[in-house]
Amino acid sequence: MRTQPHSKDGELVLLAINGEQQAFSQLMQRHKESLCTYIEREFRVGDAAEDLLLISFDKAFRHLERYNPQFAFSTWLYTIADNTCIDYLRHQKALIRAFRRITHKHEPYHSDHISVYTNPESKLIASQETARLMHAINQLKPIYRGPARLRFLQDYAYEEIAQELSLSLGAVKTRIRRAKEMLLQWTTPL
Repeated sequence: MRTQPHSKDGELVLLAINGEQQAFSQLMQRHKESLCTYIEREFRVGDAAEDLLLISFDKAFRHLERYNPQFAFSTWLYTIADNTCIDYLRHQKALIRAFRRITHKHEPYHSDHISVYTNPESKLIASQETARLMHAINQLKPIYRGPARLRFLQDYAYEEIAQELSLSLGAVKTRIRRAKEMLLQWTTPL
Protein backbone atom coordinates (compact mmCIF):
# COMPACT_ATOMS: atom_id res chain seq x y z
CA MET A 1 0.00 0.00 0.00
CA ARG A 2 1.36 3.41 -0.99
CA THR A 3 1.95 6.04 1.61
CA GLN A 4 -0.14 9.14 1.17
CA PRO A 5 2.00 11.86 -0.46
CA HIS A 6 2.06 15.26 1.21
CA SER A 7 3.11 17.46 -1.70
CA LYS A 8 0.83 19.04 -4.25
CA ASP A 9 2.61 17.01 -6.96
CA GLY A 10 1.96 13.82 -5.04
CA GLU A 11 -1.72 14.60 -4.76
CA LEU A 12 -1.90 15.35 -8.48
CA VAL A 13 -0.13 12.09 -9.27
CA LEU A 14 -2.70 10.14 -7.25
CA LEU A 15 -5.53 11.90 -9.06
CA ALA A 16 -3.87 11.26 -12.42
CA ILE A 17 -3.40 7.57 -11.64
CA ASN A 18 -7.12 7.45 -10.95
CA GLY A 19 -7.84 8.88 -14.40
CA GLU A 20 -8.24 12.59 -13.68
CA GLN A 21 -7.12 14.26 -16.93
CA GLN A 22 -6.97 17.69 -15.30
CA ALA A 23 -4.32 16.39 -12.91
CA PHE A 24 -2.11 15.40 -15.88
CA SER A 25 -2.43 18.91 -17.27
CA GLN A 26 -1.61 20.53 -13.94
CA LEU A 27 1.50 18.41 -13.46
CA MET A 28 2.67 19.30 -16.92
CA GLN A 29 2.04 23.01 -16.41
CA ARG A 30 3.88 22.98 -13.09
CA HIS A 31 7.04 21.44 -14.55
CA LYS A 32 7.04 22.24 -18.27
CA GLU A 33 9.06 25.45 -18.26
CA SER A 34 11.76 24.38 -15.80
CA LEU A 35 12.16 20.96 -17.41
CA CYS A 36 12.48 22.46 -20.90
CA THR A 37 15.12 24.91 -19.62
CA TYR A 38 16.97 22.01 -17.99
CA ILE A 39 16.93 19.94 -21.21
CA GLU A 40 18.16 22.88 -23.29
CA ARG A 41 20.91 23.80 -20.82
CA GLU A 42 22.19 20.34 -19.94
CA PHE A 43 21.89 18.54 -23.26
CA ARG A 44 22.16 21.34 -25.84
CA VAL A 45 19.75 19.64 -28.23
CA GLY A 46 18.52 22.81 -29.94
CA ASP A 47 15.20 22.43 -31.75
CA ALA A 48 14.72 18.93 -30.34
CA ALA A 49 14.30 20.20 -26.76
CA GLU A 50 10.55 20.63 -27.00
CA ASP A 51 10.09 17.21 -28.61
CA LEU A 52 12.21 15.63 -25.87
CA LEU A 53 10.19 17.47 -23.24
CA LEU A 54 6.94 16.05 -24.63
CA ILE A 55 8.40 12.55 -24.92
CA SER A 56 9.56 12.75 -21.30
CA PHE A 57 6.11 13.79 -20.10
CA ASP A 58 4.52 11.06 -22.18
CA LYS A 59 6.79 8.42 -20.62
CA ALA A 60 6.14 9.77 -17.14
CA PHE A 61 2.37 9.78 -17.58
CA ARG A 62 2.31 6.28 -19.07
CA HIS A 63 4.23 4.99 -16.05
CA LEU A 64 2.82 7.09 -13.21
CA GLU A 65 2.08 3.99 -11.17
CA ARG A 66 5.86 3.49 -10.86
CA TYR A 67 6.35 6.83 -9.14
CA ASN A 68 7.35 6.47 -5.49
CA PRO A 69 5.63 9.24 -3.49
CA GLN A 70 8.37 9.14 -0.85
CA PHE A 71 10.50 11.12 -3.31
CA ALA A 72 9.90 14.39 -5.13
CA PHE A 73 7.94 14.02 -8.36
CA SER A 74 10.32 16.45 -10.04
CA THR A 75 13.31 14.18 -9.29
CA TRP A 76 11.54 11.25 -10.92
CA LEU A 77 10.49 13.39 -13.89
CA TYR A 78 14.00 14.78 -14.41
CA THR A 79 15.43 11.25 -14.32
CA ILE A 80 13.04 10.27 -17.10
CA ALA A 81 14.08 13.38 -19.07
CA ASP A 82 17.77 12.55 -18.53
CA ASN A 83 17.29 9.03 -19.89
CA THR A 84 15.20 10.28 -22.82
CA CYS A 85 17.85 12.84 -23.78
CA ILE A 86 20.71 10.38 -23.40
CA ASP A 87 18.89 7.91 -25.67
CA TYR A 88 18.26 10.69 -28.18
CA LEU A 89 21.92 11.76 -28.21
CA ARG A 90 23.07 8.15 -28.60
CA HIS A 91 20.65 7.76 -31.49
CA GLN A 92 21.92 11.00 -33.07
CA LYS A 93 25.56 9.84 -32.84
CA ALA A 94 24.67 6.56 -34.51
CA LEU A 95 22.73 8.47 -37.15
CA ILE A 96 25.64 10.79 -37.88
CA ARG A 97 28.06 7.86 -38.21
CA ALA A 98 25.65 6.03 -40.53
CA PHE A 99 25.07 9.04 -42.78
CA ARG A 100 28.76 9.87 -42.96
CA ARG A 101 29.44 6.32 -44.05
CA ILE A 102 26.68 6.35 -46.66
CA THR A 103 27.25 9.83 -48.06
CA HIS A 104 31.02 9.45 -48.27
CA LYS A 105 30.95 6.00 -49.84
CA HIS A 106 28.90 7.12 -52.82
CA GLU A 107 31.63 9.58 -53.78
CA PRO A 108 34.18 7.75 -55.95
CA TYR A 109 37.18 9.88 -54.95
CA HIS A 110 38.56 11.73 -51.97
CA SER A 111 39.74 15.28 -52.53
CA ASP A 112 43.23 13.96 -53.23
CA HIS A 113 41.75 11.70 -55.96
CA ILE A 114 42.66 8.45 -54.27
CA SER A 115 39.92 5.91 -54.84
CA VAL A 116 37.71 5.19 -51.83
CA TYR A 117 36.99 1.75 -53.20
CA THR A 118 39.72 -0.78 -52.56
CA ASN A 119 38.06 -3.45 -54.68
CA PRO A 120 34.96 -4.10 -56.81
CA GLU A 121 33.16 -5.60 -53.82
CA SER A 122 33.42 -2.41 -51.75
CA LYS A 123 32.25 -0.39 -54.77
CA LEU A 124 29.21 -2.69 -55.07
CA ILE A 125 28.45 -2.39 -51.35
CA ALA A 126 28.67 1.42 -51.52
CA SER A 127 26.41 1.40 -54.56
CA GLN A 128 23.87 -0.77 -52.73
CA GLU A 129 23.96 1.53 -49.67
CA THR A 130 23.35 4.55 -51.90
CA ALA A 131 20.47 2.76 -53.62
CA ARG A 132 19.01 1.86 -50.23
CA LEU A 133 19.32 5.47 -49.08
CA MET A 134 17.65 6.74 -52.27
CA HIS A 135 14.83 4.21 -51.83
CA ALA A 136 14.34 5.27 -48.21
CA ILE A 137 14.31 8.97 -49.18
CA ASN A 138 11.65 8.22 -51.80
CA GLN A 139 9.47 6.73 -49.03
CA LEU A 140 9.49 9.98 -47.04
CA LYS A 141 6.59 12.40 -47.09
CA PRO A 142 7.13 15.10 -49.75
CA ILE A 143 7.76 17.71 -47.05
CA TYR A 144 10.94 15.80 -46.04
CA ARG A 145 11.84 14.18 -49.37
CA GLY A 146 13.10 17.33 -51.14
CA PRO A 147 15.36 18.56 -48.34
CA ALA A 148 16.69 15.01 -47.76
CA ARG A 149 17.57 14.53 -51.44
CA LEU A 150 19.39 17.82 -51.59
CA ARG A 151 21.27 17.23 -48.34
CA PHE A 152 22.17 13.54 -48.49
CA LEU A 153 22.42 12.86 -52.20
CA GLN A 154 23.58 16.20 -53.55
CA ASP A 155 25.45 17.46 -50.47
CA TYR A 156 23.76 20.88 -50.39
CA ALA A 157 24.40 23.11 -47.38
CA TYR A 158 21.39 24.04 -45.24
CA GLU A 159 21.46 27.59 -46.59
CA GLU A 160 21.44 26.31 -50.19
CA ILE A 161 18.49 24.05 -49.44
CA ALA A 162 16.59 26.95 -47.88
CA GLN A 163 17.21 29.07 -50.95
CA GLU A 164 16.44 26.26 -53.43
CA LEU A 165 13.14 25.33 -51.74
CA SER A 166 12.16 28.85 -50.59
CA LEU A 167 12.10 27.79 -46.94
CA SER A 168 13.41 29.37 -43.78
CA LEU A 169 16.68 28.01 -42.43
CA GLY A 170 14.85 26.77 -39.30
CA ALA A 171 12.32 24.86 -41.42
CA VAL A 172 15.15 23.23 -43.37
CA LYS A 173 16.98 22.17 -40.20
CA THR A 174 13.81 20.71 -38.70
CA ARG A 175 12.92 18.81 -41.87
CA ILE A 176 16.45 17.44 -42.25
CA ARG A 177 16.52 16.33 -38.60
CA ARG A 178 13.18 14.57 -38.88
CA ALA A 179 14.16 13.02 -42.22
CA LYS A 180 17.37 11.70 -40.61
CA GLU A 181 15.39 10.12 -37.79
CA MET A 182 13.02 8.39 -40.22
CA LEU A 183 15.82 7.34 -42.57
CA LEU A 184 17.84 5.83 -39.76
CA GLN A 185 14.92 3.56 -38.88
CA TRP A 186 14.61 2.42 -42.50
CA THR A 187 18.31 2.08 -43.33
CA THR A 188 19.69 0.30 -40.25
CA PRO A 189 21.58 -1.89 -39.96
CA LEU A 190 24.13 -0.40 -42.34
